[in-house]
Amino acid sequence: MYDGGLHYNNGRPGQDEHFRGRVSHFPQELQFGNASIIIRNTTVADSGDYTCDFPHLQPEQRFCIKLVVELTLKDRSGEIPGAAPKPFVGILNISEDEALLKCEVRGASPKPKVEWRDSDGNILPAEEPQVSRTGERYDITLLTTVTRTNSSLFHCVATQEEMGHVTRDQIDVRYCEKTSEVKSRYGVGVLIGLWFSGVAATLALSVAAKCIRKHKKASQRNQRDDPSKEACNGDASLTDCLTSQL
Repeated sequence: MYDGGLHYNNGRPGQDEHFRGRVSHFPQELQFGNASIIIRNTTVADSGDYTCDFPHLQPEQRFCIKLVVELTLKDRSGEIPGAAPKPFVGILNISEDEALLKCEVRGASPKPKVEWRDSDGNILPAEEPQVSRTGERYDITLLTTVTRTNSSLFHCVATQEEMGHVTRDQIDVRYCEKTSEVKSRYGVGVLIGLWFSGVAATLALSVAAKCIRKHKKASQRNQRDDPSKEACNGDASLTDCLTSQL
């Protein structure tokens, strides 16, 4: 509102609080018919239909414009107070086929939206967020269970749309290797070695020996934990050794 030199920025009452301190015009341009305004620090909430009225003109004139403010999300950590810091991600539990992932976002204001996403950006199902609040600051923990898929890369994303802020971190999940196949070959090699002789026995023992070399470090650790496996040292026969390991 401008009327005879009086406007919202020099004492005129009635301005909407949403726009206070953010709107200005061009005083020197009014005499040339330029009644434009500038809206600073725009937000998505500023989007809408605006009108410019000249009530003293005959006939009265009105001009309309539609303002669309698009949200530009980017990492504004350190630029805006309360912007969520980079999430902390980790693995709580992991097996051959699935893993339990944890994401923590601390000290954010306003409350951010936290999501787990896969490498294609798809939102993953997750547990109910654990939310705690200290004053105006929020701490949020989000858990999700992921399964073995073609992708092992997952992202935790924290978004505060009010300030156009988004931050994320990622984790590469390496599932535990399956051991049943190795144990099966190991057992077959021993059985063949016990029941056949000659070339067949030599081949079976060769396979078993490869398994022993492959798992040498693991066997040494097992021997330290289980004294009964010390039979594999010294003068013990290969059959005794294999039987002890099984």
